[in-house]
Amino acid sequence: MIDNERGVSHVAQGGVRGLAFLVPILLLAQTLGTMATSTLPVVAPKVAETYGVHSSLIGYQISLLAAAMLVSLVFGSNLSVRWGACRVTQLGLALLTMGCVIAILPHVAFVFVSAIALGLGYGLLSPSGSHLLVRFAPAKNRNLIFSFKQTGVPLGGIGAAAIAPAVAVHFGWQWALAGTAAALLLLVFLMQQGRRNWDSDRDARAKLVVNPFGGIATVWNHSTLRLLSISGGCFVIVQICISTFAVVLFAEEMQLGLIQAGIVLLASQVGGVAGRVFWGWLADVMRDCFTALSVLAAIMLGAALLCIAITPAWPLTASCVLFFVFGSTASGWTGAFLAEVARLSPRRAISSATGGSLFFVNIGKLLGPIAFANAYLIGGSYALAFGLLALPAAAGLACLLAARASVAQIAAGEAR
Repeated sequence: MIDNERGVSHVAQGGVRGLAFLVPILLLAQTLGTMATSTLPVVAPKVAETYGVHSSLIGYQISLLAAAMLVSLVFGSNLSVRWGACRVTQLGLALLTMGCVIAILPHVAFVFVSAIALGLGYGLLSPSGSHLLVRFAPAKNRNLIFSFKQTGVPLGGIGAAAIAPAVAVHFGWQWALAGTAAALLLLVFLMQQGRRNWDSDRDARAKLVVNPFGGIATVWNHSTLRLLSISGGCFVIVQICISTFAVVLFAEEMQLGLIQAGIVLLASQVGGVAGRVFWGWLADVMRDCFTALSVLAAIMLGAALLCIAITPAWPLTASCVLFFVFGSTASGWTGAFLAEVARLSPRRAISSATGGSLFFVNIGKLLGPIAFANAYLIGGSYALAFGLLALPAAAGLACLLAARASVAQIAAGEAR
């Protein structure tokens, strides 16, 4: 376990071998889970064509998914203690599989119903993953290891952006979801090999459901955690709107083909992979997560403002470069963010506090796509709606600066 008060890591039994298998498994789980939740936005124009609806409605599907994630985060905070974090991850993957299958059923209503299973499953992955990594990851490399595991989010976006449009064009969008479901189910069985070691800390006597708002209260009553979590809620608005609406922007407003539009999204997700590793590394090198994330937020803000200038005359390369930078910040913050949440949380409440922090993050994920869709409907421009993402980026930056000042004030008080 990690003694958070001293910042010392005690690697659990079998830690070295366990970590070598655990990190790739968690990375794969995060990757496939993200593919499951990202495929429908990537093929939204084809789904809209199949059912005769407007592509912007995908924003409401993603918001429903985020609402289901909130339920999972609030009521699933103690599942890792009772069942073991590996078992909870397997449950999350099984729910994601179910969501992919539901979305294939032949009526537009099932696209929205699938969001419930997808959100419940995806919401279980990060708290259980944090529980496992805190047990096995050395403290000196914590930010980097958390960031490496979280590269699964943009890697999943890369998989969706690279594979789903081509599959949708040549075979039908339903086959992209079917393939993801099969891979998720395979991973559920693969994880069973490590469960005995990974879940050795489970407590069958622990309550299945504790105070569902305990993690939220822990975060809210800790000023630094509160500000950090609110900043995450701001940044995730930018992140989810890029993954949800980038293809729609370039396919419908910039007049690119679906596969070319997917290439721009792919560039943003590649940027996200590079960004997560870079920002996690920078936070470790600087030993100051708040400063590293503040620089990230400033770059994110500038990239959002540049989106206003995008026109159909822009070459594909220029759009890819902009969205690479945009994605490196919009998707680059979560690894360092989760590591800092774990560091600041009470030792016995890391999973609960992570869930509480992600509750605030997912409020942004819930509200962001709806706000973006309405901004488009009012302004009539996806490019303008992307430019307005500078507002949550600026709000997140302000929270980080306030959190950094709070940490400095506490440190000064302890020095006296």
